[in-house]
Amino acid sequence: MAKRIVLCRNAVETLTYFSRQLAEAFEARGYEIFWMDLDKTGLSAWKLRQAAAGPSAAGTETVFLTFNFIGLSGEEEWYALDDDGKPSASIWEQLGIRCLNILVDHPIYYYRALKYPLPEMQVFCIDRDHAAYMKRFYPEIPCAFLPPAGNRLLEDGQGYQGKECADFAKDSFEEWDHRPYPLVFTANYVPAAHLEKQLNQLEPEYRAFYDAIIQSLMHNPKQDLLSCIEGFFRREIPDLSDAQLCEGMSSMPVVDLWVRTRFREKTIQALADGGIKVHLFGKDWEQISCRHPENLIVTGRMVTSAECVQATAQAKLSLNTMPWFKDGAHDRIFTSMLCGAAAFTDDSRYLREQFTDMDTIIYYGLSQLEALPQQVTELLSDPQRLFGIACRGKRVAVECHQWKNRAGVLEKYVAGVK
Repeated sequence: MAKRIVLCRNAVETLTYFSRQLAEAFEARGYEIFWMDLDKTGLSAWKLRQAAAGPSAAGTETVFLTFNFIGLSGEEEWYALDDDGKPSASIWEQLGIRCLNILVDHPIYYYRALKYPLPEMQVFCIDRDHAAYMKRFYPEIPCAFLPPAGNRLLEDGQGYQGKECADFAKDSFEEWDHRPYPLVFTANYVPAAHLEKQLNQLEPEYRAFYDAIIQSLMHNPKQDLLSCIEGFFRREIPDLSDAQLCEGMSSMPVVDLWVRTRFREKTIQALADGGIKVHLFGKDWEQISCRHPENLIVTGRMVTSAECVQATAQAKLSLNTMPWFKDGAHDRIFTSMLCGAAAFTDDSRYLREQFTDMDTIIYYGLSQLEALPQQVTELLSDPQRLFGIACRGKRVAVECHQWKNRAGVLEKYVAGVK
């Protein structure tokens, strides 16, 4: 039977970049790739209907693979309208196409979408805590754990320049030692003041409740979101049902964003104020407040995924701050490894199972950020040791943590085998 994978592009740049690497992997496995273009939703829908009804449709198994409900969120031209003119059946339901949906954020961000799921949808979470959340609150939706993967540099004539990351990361110490960036961080900055605006709209009683949760997470960053927040809810309402708790959790993304944003900010402040120069690739870092901003070398703009790969492939040490994933990973870690940079990150249970500190990865503690400058100084003062960590991490990532590895796992679900 012929096999077709439908993917989305031109919605979120990073997710399109992930999708392109999955497309390459599935094409190598003999799949036809069909792109749904979010810039041309009507034309994409028409072309998919033609492909589904054309002469090649017979005997073709088609599966839709997406991230974060893209294509499943009421895109107007991908839904049929009922008698009242409201969206009813999606194009996937109309054409009998199963959906594989990878959530790269906590499920609390998708409360409304998860409340009314497609009947033929398989969800994947990139943190095992998130998968456990799905199984507890949405047991009717099949869910599995699938970590993200590292990015390679892709060339497509759309402004992506530079060599393949493998060329940057040859296992040669002399070449690696000449990399121009001792420490790099590829991420945007969101001033906490922006999130404060949301919190300031709350009634004083509710604001105090949110602040108490935030302070608990800040004081004990080992906690996962659900365990912490559920404790606060149950102190207020002991007989709270799971349905009520799930609804309450849907109001908590601002807590998640505030805490992860504040730790990202504190991490960079600790490094800069401790005398460490950090090359920052991402927007708005010029807005961060610290005593020694001269130690921050900023791009001053949004950068593409390809530019992040290029920057990382020219770094010796690549910083990551986890988006409050306590049993998962972030793609930035695997990208660092693929690019031959030593990955420097706060930990998680999943990461501790996969990588050994000072062997294939380097961990730091969110509760000991004051120790970061000394830790980085010591790492950079022993380049041979740091190079060894980078090389060992790269070998593991090349073997196990590329998007082609994730395509191998997803293929079982594409075939309907779980």
